[in-house]
Amino acid sequence: MYIRLLLPMLVGLLTFSAAAGEVWIPDDEFGGYFDSNGIYTIVGVVKNTENYAITSHVAVLVNDNGKIIPIGQDLPSVDANKDMPFKIRIPQVSTQNIILEKPTVTFSESIALPPSEIHVIYDKTLVRHDDGHITGRITNAGNHTEHNVKVYAAIHGENNKFIDTGTNVEKIEKIEPGQIVDFSIYPDPSVASDVNYYSCFNIGDETIVPLRTTRNGVDFNFRYDSTAAFTVNGFDETGTILSISGINSFKIPTYVNFEFPRSSEEEKFDVLVNGEPVKFIQSRDEEGNWHVAFDVDAATQDSIIISGFVNPNGKTTGENYGDVSPYLYVIPILAAAGVGVYFYKRKTRQ
Repeated sequence: MYIRLLLPMLVGLLTFSAAAGEVWIPDDEFGGYFDSNGIYTIVGVVKNTENYAITSHVAVLVNDNGKIIPIGQDLPSVDANKDMPFKIRIPQVSTQNIILEKPTVTFSESIALPPSEIHVIYDKTLVRHDDGHITGRITNAGNHTEHNVKVYAAIHGENNKFIDTGTNVEKIEKIEPGQIVDFSIYPDPSVASDVNYYSCFNIGDETIVPLRTTRNGVDFNFRYDSTAAFTVNGFDETGTILSISGINSFKIPTYVNFEFPRSSEEEKFDVLVNGEPVKFIQSRDEEGNWHVAFDVDAATQDSIIISGFVNPNGKTTGENYGDVSPYLYVIPILAAAGVGVYFYKRKTRQ
């Protein structure tokens, strides 16, 4: 079914004109639902009507049957007069009795500009399929290569009701000037049958999701990039082996790239998924952070063990998995669903 999106786009442009110079999340484009894995998920759209590109931070309080859970997430940069759809999964929510408070948005002018010369092609190749997902094409109308490109969209049901957001499942590592690249976006299965149309298409950079745990009593902050989602279980008592859990509920393989702060030049990692070693890429970016990237199979629930960290005392265990407590291999999966298809290979220097 060929999807026609001009009317929603024109409505959005009129909204921008009426509220120029603001950054906000409209009430009718913000909400929460329990996804196909039972994980509470917040979705929304940040509207940037400033005359410059911004990076933004969304903060919201979730009242989980009297327990207040503060949630915050940085969003990719978005160009002037553009929207940035977002999705935040909250595995900490334990009941169905949820009160979602009104979100707040803080922002600053973007230092790293988004790839503004990449555009969605609005023609007969933009198709919504019977299962609710969409396929289309983007093109690079600029004069230089863009890297790590993502396509974001808001997803609507009948009567223009906002129901979900999504990003492309393909890993678009780069797109050359004049090149045309295919993309596809899938809704969560819990709302797939309600999908009517997609809007607010925007091109952005990587979606970086923050995670936090403690190591030897000290906060350890790291991030990941993936169309799937993951939750951290924690370090072992030596502070050298990290346990993470994840779910990919779609029948589509994906990837994950974890970004860790560097404790030592000597750190050399090993990765176990469900107790088995997997192939991965270890690299270091220009800021000195480690990256550990590997494939994630379709329709899986994974227990991930990453070893080789250097703890504050400089002790390492390398491949000595015998030091790991057995419970690390069987911690229940708490992460949310995601979709993806290509192995991640970020453009970083070794």
